Amino acid sequence: MAQLQHLTLPLLRKDRFYCFPESAGYYQHHHGHDVRRAAGMLQAFNLHLVTAGTGYIEIEQQRYELQAGDAFLYFPGDKQVYYADKEQPWDIKWMHFYGSGVLADLTERGFHRSTGWRVRSASVLESLIDELLLEMDRHKMLHPSRVSMLMYGIIAEFIEQAEPISAPNAGAPAIERMLKLLPEMQAAAAEPFDLNEWAARAGTNRFAFCRWFRRAAGQTPLEFVTMCRIQRAKQLLIERQELSVNEIARLSGYVHPSYFNKRFQESENMTPTAYRQQFSM
Repeated sequence: MAQLQHLTLPLLRKDRFYCFPESAGYYQHHHGHDVRRAAGMLQAFNLHLVTAGTGYIEIEQQRYELQAGDAFLYFPGDKQVYYADKEQPWDIKWMHFYGSGVLADLTERGFHRSTGWRVRSASVLESLIDELLLEMDRHKMLHPSRVSMLMYGIIAEFIEQAEPISAPNAGAPAIERMLKLLPEMQAAAAEPFDLNEWAARAGTNRFAFCRWFRRAAGQTPLEFVTMCRIQRAKQLLIERQELSVNEIARLSGYVHPSYFNKRFQESENMTPTAYRQQFSM
């Protein structure tokens, strides 16, 4: 039995918020879901996330199959053709949105190249969409700033996670393993970093680990560890005023204070001492 939710909000001035949803909702088990919009018909962005089943989008007379973890994005005025598979119809969560800054941002980041995308960590994006749907359903327009904030979070996560749908999906299990390791790597960032050890934990070799880690996290393993170490150092510089910079370097995973200073400067555009002085009482 088909289930659906269709939530709408009144249009606001486009310059009021960076982004804002005009409508949002979901479709589940809807065998007849079939949308065909002529160019110029919808003057809002249209973002869909597939959460189960199968469906299709048509782009320039080519059909692409989408499954759970895939998404598609149409820009305002685009011709739109998308529909559910007749045997295994997709479940989808969707948003129509607009705003003052979102067009330039998405275009600059290359999201006008294609309407079909694969999301590396779809569960995170789905949870953000659920928060938006809950807010719209419970409170409507009582908290427009919160609605805009939730919509921005969805767009930011989509930008961070999405890859062109044409990219091969054979590495999905490997990417999932990388994502599960991130909390452990963050917790152990101050310890000596052993690439071979982390590759072994992921069940692969160091070369494959680096390749899949970059696809999962958008940066190399060492860049991720460095980011975590700098974050820890910044916190210690503020909270542990009694510690010297050299001690903080050691507690953050750096044996040589000079190297710590260099990496901190590269990351924060100031020395650790200058950073601490901003928060001195």
